[in-house]
Amino acid sequence: MIVGNSMRFDHLGIVVQDLGKGRSHFSRVYGVDKWTDEFNDEINGVFVQFGKGGGDICYELVAPINDKSPIYNVISRNMNILNHIAYIVDEINVTADILFDNNFMALGDANSAIAYNMRKIQFFYSKELNYILELIEAPEHSHDYRLLTDQ
Repeated sequence: MIVGNSMRFDHLGIVVQDLGKGRSHFSRVYGVDKWTDEFNDEINGVFVQFGKGGGDICYELVAPINDKSPIYNVISRNMNILNHIAYIVDEINVTADILFDNNFMALGDANSAIAYNMRKIQFFYSKELNYILELIEAPEHSHDYRLLTDQ
């Protein structure tokens, strides 16, 4: 089974030090003019916000809550800033089994995520091509964007 047949693209995850600075940059450079609310996701140790512009690509800005955040080292080392590709799936476990057969490994257990109404997310690492894939178990989810004027 081809994994992509059961997945719907959701976003590209970009690690930023501060959501406001990231939002300003993506608005100026990429024309992102619609943003969701900011989410304080203490479960996963991050602040997140989703944005979309004329190209219809969704960007997730991810900032660490504190130095215990799982992405804190990304900021301090200035590496893996373009952090992950995310897809929505019906069931994480079903898609995970296909990923395992395709040389992926789980980077931890599935957790609830504030930005997805407490639906589960889980991150996987491709041992073959060295990238991170996020699965989101929220098949009916859509982001609630609005135009922001205070960028």
